[in-house]
Amino acid sequence: MSSIPATIISTVIPVFSIIGLGYVFARFKKISFDSIIEILLYITIPALVISSISKSPIILGEFGLIAISVAIIVAVTALASYIYLRITKQQGQRGFYLTTIFMNAGNLPFPLAFLAFGDEGLAITILFYIVISVLVYTLGIYIAKGSDGMGEMLKLPLLYSVILAVGLNLSGYRLPEPIMTTCEMLGVATIPLMLIALGYQLYSTKITHLRESFAASFIRIAVGLGGGFLAVTILNIDGLLRQIILLSSVMPSAVITFIFSYRYNVQSELVASTVSMSTLISIVTIPALFIWIL
Repeated sequence: MSSIPATIISTVIPVFSIIGLGYVFARFKKISFDSIIEILLYITIPALVISSISKSPIILGEFGLIAISVAIIVAVTALASYIYLRITKQQGQRGFYLTTIFMNAGNLPFPLAFLAFGDEGLAITILFYIVISVLVYTLGIYIAKGSDGMGEMLKLPLLYSVILAVGLNLSGYRLPEPIMTTCEMLGVATIPLMLIALGYQLYSTKITHLRESFAASFIRIAVGLGGGFLAVTILNIDGLLRQIILLSSVMPSAVITFIFSYRYNVQSELVASTVSMSTLISIVTIPALFIWIL
């Protein structure tokens, strides 16, 4: 038990320190946030997927459990959002749904899982990220735009990198060493770049719509955790897989939801405010969760 506080400190402090560096950097230097996102989506994340999944044994049953768990978490948070919006008599709140349904499945859980659970934890977290990404670029775009979700998904290399990585994993074939080394080098850049991007975005985001932002943050974190606990209980999931699902379920709102809201003109101020508020709240809730699951 005495090692748990040390584990939490060694896991959480480096993550939020890098986010802080991104925040400070944004104060003194202005760069294109879109460019950072493009580098992540088109280069480093696909490389991380290939380098991590292709060499970590995949148990198809575990992948199925992750997919079902994600579906349960999404359904629970969507239902809670619907009930809240009905009670408060608000309509057309597509941005609200974006922030409550979709958690930050990359920027925060990748480094947290890696620092706390090593390569095996990171590999499972990437599988969770893949499922969420498919939903974000289909259901998420449908919520924001109304259609063309799959078309947007097919434009990104994530889908193809997943297919390649899973194929390599199941076949036992390994890419030539120079190519694999290249993927590993690019993949290593993903985690710090994600955290810096998150800190950079937080600097330029103001917290507004306090009541709605807090309600959305509560649903995303507290109700999301309830959905995660429901999933692991119903599916009788234990061990590392249980820890990763619970960790991912309590993550704050995904940064990508702000990009969608901005691109498709869907309550971008509310979405940005909720992303910021939920991320700030997670400074407290993430260490608290580690105390429970470790």
